[in-house]
Amino acid sequence: MSPGRRSRGRWARPALRWAGGRLGGVLLRASRTVTRMRYLHEEREREAITDYGAAIYAFWHGRFWLPAASLRRTRAAVLVSLSEDGELIAQAVRSLGFLPVRGSSSRRGKEGLRELVELVRWGRSAALTPDGPRGPKQVAQMGTVVLAAETGKPILPLGAASHPSWVLGSWDSFQVPRPGARGVIVFGEPFVVPAGGDLEPWRLHLEQALNAAQGEADEAVGRGRGGR
Repeated sequence: MSPGRRSRGRWARPALRWAGGRLGGVLLRASRTVTRMRYLHEEREREAITDYGAAIYAFWHGRFWLPAASLRRTRAAVLVSLSEDGELIAQAVRSLGFLPVRGSSSRRGKEGLRELVELVRWGRSAALTPDGPRGPKQVAQMGTVVLAAETGKPILPLGAASHPSWVLGSWDSFQVPRPGARGVIVFGEPFVVPAGGDLEPWRLHLEQALNAAQGEADEAVGRGRGGR
């Protein structure tokens, strides 16, 4: 390959990622306008924000689409992986008004978590997928609980479902609402994680709370777990 072609390739890849991310943001906004949305137990979100000034929104990775489209008003900080796919997601969430913070469990995880801790302490909400970016599916990792313990802000578990929807063949069975679908977001009971002590019981509590909210969301749109 000639030097000119290599140079063009170096410029083309970031440009394509930028364009792809912006397109993703457009699709998320468009999807929100054609999905018939309901929000259950919204008072739990209002109370958490009123009492604590910010919240840590948590939802499963495979149900990212509806919260991303619906929670733009929060302008939350979002932890996004450093992979090329993560760059697409970072561009998409930035175009929606979220603040991407780069890092994951495998790369720059501690630095990303430290940035999130400082942002949340200063009053910015955060949005996390506790089983991301690689799974296992619907198994909560510890990062969300650590963030809550170090900031004193409540975790607000969310369930999200749409019907009919496309379910991708990815590790997380990623769900995308079809045009005209019924969609629902369920706000679970917020809870505060005390600083110090054993965090494993709180990780399990988060996992159970997410599964409960997700189950309620699935039932609300009349579909079984993982179905189309």
